[in-house]
Amino acid sequence: MATTPTLARRAHMRALTAALTLALIALPAQARADAGDEAAPQSAAQSSTAAQSAPQAEPSASPSPETTDAPEPAAPAANGEDRAPTASSESEEPPTMAAPDETGRGAWMRDSVGWWWRRADGTYPASQWVGIGGARYYFYDSGYMATGWFRDGADWFFLAPSGALVGGWLKDGGSWYYLDPASGVMRTGLTAVDGTWYYLDSSGAMRTGWVHLGDGWHYFASNGSQIGGWLRDGGQWYYLDPNSGVMHTGLTGVDGTWYYLDSSGAMRTGWEHLFDGWHFFASNGAQMGGWLRDGGEWYYLDPDTGVMRTEPLELNGHRYVFDASGAWRGYEAPAGYLQPTDHITGLGNATNTLTWGMNGTKVRIAQVRLGLWHSNKLASVDAPFVAAVKNFQQRAGLPVNGVVDKATWDAMDTGYPWTVDQYQATPLPLTATRGERVEAMIGYAWNQTGSSYTWGGAGPYDQGFDCSGLVLQSLYAAGLDPQPIDVIKHAWPSYRTSQELYAYPYFQHVPLAQRQRGDLIFYTTSGTVTHVAIYLGDDMIVHTDWMGRPARMQHITAGYGWDRMTPDVVRPLP
Repeated sequence: MATTPTLARRAHMRALTAALTLALIALPAQARADAGDEAAPQSAAQSSTAAQSAPQAEPSASPSPETTDAPEPAAPAANGEDRAPTASSESEEPPTMAAPDETGRGAWMRDSVGWWWRRADGTYPASQWVGIGGARYYFYDSGYMATGWFRDGADWFFLAPSGALVGGWLKDGGSWYYLDPASGVMRTGLTAVDGTWYYLDSSGAMRTGWVHLGDGWHYFASNGSQIGGWLRDGGQWYYLDPNSGVMHTGLTGVDGTWYYLDSSGAMRTGWEHLFDGWHFFASNGAQMGGWLRDGGEWYYLDPDTGVMRTEPLELNGHRYVFDASGAWRGYEAPAGYLQPTDHITGLGNATNTLTWGMNGTKVRIAQVRLGLWHSNKLASVDAPFVAAVKNFQQRAGLPVNGVVDKATWDAMDTGYPWTVDQYQATPLPLTATRGERVEAMIGYAWNQTGSSYTWGGAGPYDQGFDCSGLVLQSLYAAGLDPQPIDVIKHAWPSYRTSQELYAYPYFQHVPLAQRQRGDLIFYTTSGTVTHVAIYLGDDMIVHTDWMGRPARMQHITAGYGWDRMTPDVVRPLP
């Protein structure tokens, strides 16, 4: 009888079983094949788990990236997704697997343990690779054929249930693996397949989504293919280098357009402060250059660098001035003069308690409530006013002191808030030119014509103005804020706003003979400034000056004469 390995194998059955168990323990957890297949081993061409051209619906030879176009208008934000850790690549050197071809030199045999190859001389291969029928097989030192995951040295292989060595894409345990088509070695790390890059982690499993490698972040589509170009993920736009696949950060040029990608890689829009200054990125992420209108203001961004301008700019024969925020100021006064503003200084909690000698809007409102007001009655706290307040306080159960404080005001139920004397006209935006500011000042005063005279009054229209109250609010409307002069001080008994305006150190003075539209004309009594008006041109003014004489337009000399004018005028907008 010809010698066979059967008897020897029976003698070593327990040792063989232990060896197989140890071999299986070493396999990847994702897949261990059943070694008990009842069918005879088949060639690689016949095996259902043999090499595949590419996985379907996962890796693909021609993937379709999630996006290949530049982003449409969007407002991306940072992506807080937890990304996968870095994985290393193992050696891809081919195994020592010179496989002699024994086709036609033996026959497949099987016993209760497994399959082996019996040569014609009765011997059998052991601890070696063998080529049979166009496929490669590995036989353990016991002579039995290996299946499933198998490690030879530093390399992993996968042997089909038929025993045939698998090459190409393999799906096992829900994961995709790539086995070198020539050697069968399982690949790890960045791997190119048919011109497309994939990432296989240290276990060999194909990764998708964000992966951080040695050169930075990469993104792999649901089919495993590396994405290059624009990517939208989690509502954010990212840009991945088309050649390397590395995610970009910082200022990035794409097809001649600059974009800003923050430290997370997300594309930013709107204002961004970079190392060289402020930049603005449109809703599609593109960096802007030239003139930009944002939030009602104009800004100028360098066409080459995109940096916002704050220094004066000479452009096309015009000089443009910008404030510290970069907003274009359509007009800037010469150095040393009051500069325009777009925000009149707020008064906070400041308001006037009505005491002896106080004037203004609140006094007039209280007079009306107490039955004291009439068309030629000055809005001033005097003896009749104090007596009327005391009578009211006594009836209301309040401390009787003749002073209108907030408690007394609230008890009067005037219909006006305690801070009604804080009214301030709204200024023009910074973009307004000098001409626009002059016309805003005159326009505000003109719109108050017909309003009644109120001593110490600074509006609004239904409460009336005196001469300096009308001018002060007109200056506010033009964007001029002559602090510390304000509407609260304007109502104080000893405060004379016309005199303060004439003496204001940041206003320009020019000779009366050089007067022009928008100047302030001052009148005197016994050499002291007592009246102010706004000059309209052609020797016409707009003003209000006494009880029963509402705000109106008149000739510059009406009721006063040239001799009462100061020899110079104030030009608030030089």
